[in-house]
Amino acid sequence: MKFYDTVILGGGASGMMCALRLAERVCKKILILERNDRLGKKLSATGNGQGNVTNAAMGAEHYFTTEQEKLQKIIEAFDERALQEYLVRLGGLFFADEEGRVYPLSRQASSVTDLLRMQIARSEEISVALSEKAIGAERNGKEFFVRTESDTYRCAHLVLAAGGKAARHFGTDGNAYALAKAFGHSIAPLSPALVQMKTPQDLIRGMKGIRTDCEVSLYHKQKLRKSVRGDVIFTDYGVSGNAIFKLSSYLSGENDLLQINFLPEIDERALTETLERKIAEYPDQPAEYLLCAIVNNSIARSLLKSCGIGGNAPCGKGAVPALVASIREFPLAVTGTLGFDYAQVTRGGVPTEETDERLMSRLCPELYFTGEILNVDGECGGYNLQWAFSSAECVAAAIAERGFSCGNK
Repeated sequence: MKFYDTVILGGGASGMMCALRLAERVCKKILILERNDRLGKKLSATGNGQGNVTNAAMGAEHYFTTEQEKLQKIIEAFDERALQEYLVRLGGLFFADEEGRVYPLSRQASSVTDLLRMQIARSEEISVALSEKAIGAERNGKEFFVRTESDTYRCAHLVLAAGGKAARHFGTDGNAYALAKAFGHSIAPLSPALVQMKTPQDLIRGMKGIRTDCEVSLYHKQKLRKSVRGDVIFTDYGVSGNAIFKLSSYLSGENDLLQINFLPEIDERALTETLERKIAEYPDQPAEYLLCAIVNNSIARSLLKSCGIGGNAPCGKGAVPALVASIREFPLAVTGTLGFDYAQVTRGGVPTEETDERLMSRLCPELYFTGEILNVDGECGGYNLQWAFSSAECVAAAIAERGFSCGNK
């Protein structure tokens, strides 16, 4: 059994960054164990394949965690500016869009993965073992023994960077939680986040395939949870789009209701006056033409249907209040989500309370956690990748500072 100073379980964004930052601190004998046949498989798909690595508006308020202060300190130590400076040093160029989302100029997530992979390939301190799934780990004395399906590895420090349970096709099937439990850690309840929502189909069937810019509000038991502006895509299961992904982090699991404002830039009075004027000027016009050039025709038919208005008959002024309400507050009950297989991240995981301020286990010395395995998840827009990178930097600094075989003791 070959001995390594540090074994990192998981070669995703967090695992690769942790290895690189360790190597830069002159730490030697670093091994990345990755169950897939290549590093960074999930990273290469982030941001719809465009590589949304972070956000210019960074802060703990964009995260869901039980320890905001700890998270804030970890992010501040390696924030969005430090991350971009590092990636630029590796050879990339980046820009922020109007929402603060930071992308490579290539608009290819795979190019970010390549920057990290190429740097790892250049390093004499980092070894990589691909297609190696960890099936067990234990501590014996001052050493860890990590078992894969084909070998056993020894190390002084063990980093669990194997992700959560979201997007199983990338190899993140929740296996890492079992490894954490083996060391006595608990797991906060798991649920999919940044995920599409299921809704009843009766009112939206005719909108299938339509993408539209809306303001969407999420209510739980008639109490407003969150309102966002963004794209909504109507599908054969419900709704998708960046507005939906953003709101999915605020779902309670039951009694959730979406209200969609199809015309967020038009106030209620202006909309009412426009519809009343059209009815007055064209009293014999079929109702289906009332919303012509105001909303998409398929959306218009669904809105009329929701108000019980037939499309072929004329529409009187008495129907305007209900139609305006439907345009501005179109209701959709949330019946569920598409689940972990389609989610971008996992809500829940190893409680940060079970780690110290450097993300080392309070239950097992020299066991560390980075990224999605922890009970931390961020809003849509690059926040989860920033956490992956920031937590990796935190752990790398902690291992180096403890001085075990890292050349600085």
